[in-house]
Amino acid sequence: MTKHPMKTRYPAPAATVLRMLTDRDFHARKLEKLGLPKYEILDHAFDGQQFRIRIERRVPVTMPGGKKAGETTVINEEHWNLAERKGVVKVETKGMPLQMSCDSSIAEDGDGCIVTLDWCIEAKIPVVGGQFEKFVVNDIESRAADETRVALELLEDYR
Repeated sequence: MTKHPMKTRYPAPAATVLRMLTDRDFHARKLEKLGLPKYEILDHAFDGQQFRIRIERRVPVTMPGGKKAGETTVINEEHWNLAERKGVVKVETKGMPLQMSCDSSIAEDGDGCIVTLDWCIEAKIPVVGGQFEKFVVNDIESRAADETRVALELLEDYR
C-alpha cells in the first residue's frame, strides 16, 4: 500500500472553495474542460451540510513507458461534510486490481485556503504491486496540475 499526501492552495476562503467543490455543475464543467466528455453523474445529493456525488467516466490509460492502452471506466465517489470541512474520495477502476481512496480536508491559509488529499493506493498484484502503485501516484501527480488549473479557472464563478 502506498500513501501519498497532496496539497493545493486556492486564492479564496475555504467557504468559497467548498461552495465550488459541492456544486454538481462544477464537477461536470471540470470534466468537460479537462477533455473528458465521456461521463455520467450516477448519483448526487446535497442538503446544505452533506454533499455526495458519484461519477462514472471513461479515461485514457497510459501504461508504464508511455504506451497508450486505450480507455478504462473509472467511478469517482466524493463526499464532503461542510461543518467539519472534511471529506472522502473513493475511486473504483473497472478491470484493474486497484483500490484508491483519500481523506480530504480544507483549511484557511492567510488570504486563501489549502485543500489536502491524503491518498491511499493499493494494487493487488503479486510481486509488482508496489511498482504499479508508484506508477499510479505519478499519474495522479501529472493529472493534478491540469485539475488545479481548471478548478482555479472555475473558482471565479463562485466568488
